[in-house]
Amino acid sequence: MAPQGGRRVDTIFLGGGTPSLMTPAQMKALMESMKSEFDVSQGAEITLEANPETVNTAAATTWADLGINRLSIGAQSFQDGVLKQLGRRHDSGSTRAAVEAARAGGVPAISLDIIAGVQGTALMADLDEALALAPEHVSMYLLEVDEEEVGGVTNLARRAARGQATVPDDDWFATIYPRAVARLAGAGLQRYEISNFARIGSASRHNLRYWRCQEVLGFGVAAHSLVNGHRHGVAGDLQAYLDSGGVPPVTCDEGGMAERIAEAWILGLRLDRGVTAREVSVRTGYDQVELSEEKVQPLMEGGLMRRRGERLFLTERGILLSNEVFQVFLP
Repeated sequence: MAPQGGRRVDTIFLGGGTPSLMTPAQMKALMESMKSEFDVSQGAEITLEANPETVNTAAATTWADLGINRLSIGAQSFQDGVLKQLGRRHDSGSTRAAVEAARAGGVPAISLDIIAGVQGTALMADLDEALALAPEHVSMYLLEVDEEEVGGVTNLARRAARGQATVPDDDWFATIYPRAVARLAGAGLQRYEISNFARIGSASRHNLRYWRCQEVLGFGVAAHSLVNGHRHGVAGDLQAYLDSGGVPPVTCDEGGMAERIAEAWILGLRLDRGVTAREVSVRTGYDQVELSEEKVQPLMEGGLMRRRGERLFLTERGILLSNEVFQVFLP
């Protein structure tokens, strides 16, 4: 890690893989390294991503003592059959035990990841199970299987390719998503982004940086950064990373002004609070970011977007058809 000259940091996210597998000594060394290279602010949000089977009270106590104050647990589902389809190593009991251990170890905030789609209508039962654990945050991601995955990357993808598993369609999403939003809201977890729900004060500050196009520094295999308006990605080849001598191969996204402006509009519209042209200008560094009425009016008339003052929002229908809406913003 190159010295950062005391750059101030207010969020740290340890994820992309299973960092909870690190030994206490490794985790301590990592945290000490970050705190020596950066000016980590008092009250910084420090999140650790974990699979349920890696969480126990002793580990959680170590994490809490090191300043980790948010645990993001990949529950995925509480249906054991679904977890097998997803190729997960844990069962539903492991998730419940993980949350109990995290609480006992003193980790202040828990986030649960749920995948929506593979379990069909059992999604609502999954949400009930998740809410019974009183998490501060829930992420509900729609299952997607792309063409590469259908080629055999995952067990679920292979099953889908053979017709032995189903992938959610738009009609399913349109039916179940509003019910899921209402169920989570009724338990005190308000939606603040299309796929993310939190109690007051518990939204993921790190992920909000991404949706607001704020700077993020990424370290490690396949990590991505946004610095000075440009995105950089570290190569995903582990051996190449290990052989690099501390200077891993990096790719740079050379997208131009139009691409950066489109990205800022799209990411901003994913948030429940919407976005303004002024915010897009600040986030991109460009002045000419106003949307043409030719682009916006059909979305308004179609009930997909609404305006309050200068702020633009997706409607509930617009959220259900967000991929189609976002296509309009692409250069």
